[in-house]
Amino acid sequence: MSLKEIILQLVQIAIFFAFPTIWNWIITLLPWWPLDPQNTLNLLVYLGITLAAWILGLLGIKRLVTQLKTRGFAAE
Repeated sequence: MSLKEIILQLVQIAIFFAFPTIWNWIITLLPWWPLDPQNTLNLLVYLGITLAAWILGLLGIKRLVTQLKTRGFAAE
C-alpha cells in the first residue's frame, strides 16, 4: 500500500468515528430540525447514527489491517 492510500483510509476511519459529533453539531445549526433534542425519537436517530458510524469505522480498521497484512507498505 502506498502512503497516500493509508492516509486516505485513516482519514475515512476518523470521519466515521467523528460523524456522531458532526451530526450533533449540524442539528444544532439547523433551526428547522423538527425534533426536540430531548425527544425520544431524536435520541434513537442519534443512537442509530452513532452505531452505524462505529460499525463502519471498525470495518474500515479491519480492512486497513487486512490490506497491510497482505500487501504491506510497499509502494506500487
